[in-house]
Amino acid sequence: MKIATKALATIMLTAMLALAASSGASAASGDSATSQRNDKKLSRSYRKHDRKMELRAATLGETVDELKTELRDSENNFARVLKKHGFKNEKAFNVAMVGKSKDELKRRGWSDEKIAELVEKRLQRLS
Repeated sequence: MKIATKALATIMLTAMLALAASSGASAASGDSATSQRNDKKLSRSYRKHDRKMELRAATLGETVDELKTELRDSENNFARVLKKHGFKNEKAFNVAMVGKSKDELKRRGWSDEKIAELVEKRLQRLS
C-alpha cells in the first residue's frame, strides 16, 4: 500500500470520530448534524488521502482495478458494493477501515501506545 503513514493515521482518526458521533452521545440526543459533519469529513479524507482507493479496496479484499470496475459498471454506487462484499452499511465498513488502518500502522512499526497517544492528543485538541 502506498498511502503515507501520516495520511493513514488521519483516515483512522477521522473514521473513529465519525463512528463515535454516529453511535455515541450525539446520536442518543438526536444531534445528527454532528454525525453528518463527521461523515462529510470522512468522505473528504477518503477523497484526499485515499484517492486511488487502495485502502478501501484492501478493506473489501479486492484490487483497486476490480473496485473501480465495480463502481463504473452497471449503476453500482458504493453502498451496493459494500452490501455485495458483506457489509451491512457504511458504518460497518468504517469500523473495518479503522481496523485495517490500525493493522497497517502496526505493520509499519507503530505500537498500540503510540496509536492511543495520537488519538488522545486529537481528542484533547477537539474538546
